[in-house]
Amino acid sequence: MFFLDDLLLAPIKGLKFIAEQVHGMVEEELYDEKAIKQNLLALQLQLDEREISQEEFREREEELFARLRVIRERQLDRMQQVHTANSSVLVECHPAGGNEEER
Repeated sequence: MFFLDDLLLAPIKGLKFIAEQVHGMVEEELYDEKAIKQNLLALQLQLDEREISQEEFREREEELFARLRVIRERQLDRMQQVHTANSSVLVECHPAGGNEEER
């Protein structure tokens, strides 16, 4: 019975795996700080070479800086989650609630 279930669910599991891989690649590209900085440099070069207008430069630069802000916010959120997780572990290790000086 389980073998039959595995056979029937295999295509769904395969699609799920592919979707997760694509999602990971998109996330990596969207939130790759180095790539955004390279795009900023390329944008500056395009402006210097007069390939784009000042207005187009400002619009695209604003978008790239917005993406950088999102990256930094995500990094701060992750750091806070780690800090919170570490704090909860410390609380669990010392259920009495006091430090050694109070004992």
